[in-house]
Amino acid sequence: MYRYYDLNVRCDVNDAENKIRIAEKLGWNGICFVMEFENNRFKDFLGDIDNLREKTEIEILSGALISAPSTMKLRRLARDALRCADLVIVDGGDGKVNRAASECWEVDILSHPEKNEERDFMRQKNSGIDHVIARLLAEKFIAIEFNFFEILNSSGMRRSQILGRMQQNVRLARKYNVPIIITSGAIDKYDLRSPRDLMSFGKLIGMTDLEAKSSILENPLKIVQKARDRKNPNILMKGLEVIEWGGQERREKRMYGWY
Repeated sequence: MYRYYDLNVRCDVNDAENKIRIAEKLGWNGICFVMEFENNRFKDFLGDIDNLREKTEIEILSGALISAPSTMKLRRLARDALRCADLVIVDGGDGKVNRAASECWEVDILSHPEKNEERDFMRQKNSGIDHVIARLLAEKFIAIEFNFFEILNSSGMRRSQILGRMQQNVRLARKYNVPIIITSGAIDKYDLRSPRDLMSFGKLIGMTDLEAKSSILENPLKIVQKARDRKNPNILMKGLEVIEWGGQERREKRMYGWY
């Protein structure tokens, strides 16, 4: 059975239940509500997510959105976010932020890395990703997020610029085997789109049919499974799982640096 995930839906408590109902009708099996980690309401947001989970059958995840120009600050914020949120998402765009995210094992998703205001180089798109960043993302299994909201809310030259940069990042992700996900990036309920709509968007930016399907099916599920394994006390590190503890006491789980 297919399970489709939209891993970036902005959370507005007053509108969250409507978004969930619409997501169910559109065919989604799971959505991730996202909020800025440094927002003063983040703890309340986590409580709201717990309440929402009791009102629906689709899987509801929490995402912490982080933006930090340095690797050290980003890693610190990401490790703090791991203790409470399901997924760690970096608000990309700036080249320094993209590079810092690619060097951090705690990050799950690099969101819209192509979103920057710099002009493109001659005959080359300033897409926010180069071969070094792509290799680091593949090594740490950090997904590149292609956010449909960026296209929906742009026009003219800016829209064509973003599309060109996305197409370049698709080619880089394919070459270096970087996981790709497509999200709606919905701010309100009218921004939500069906899985087929997002697959069509994926093909528009150069994905094959299989890549477009994997971007809302297999790859998001792998990211979600990575988050589950990270919180599973019996999985000590990637490839090492305790089947039975026997007479030993269960050790405190370290949720960073091993996956």
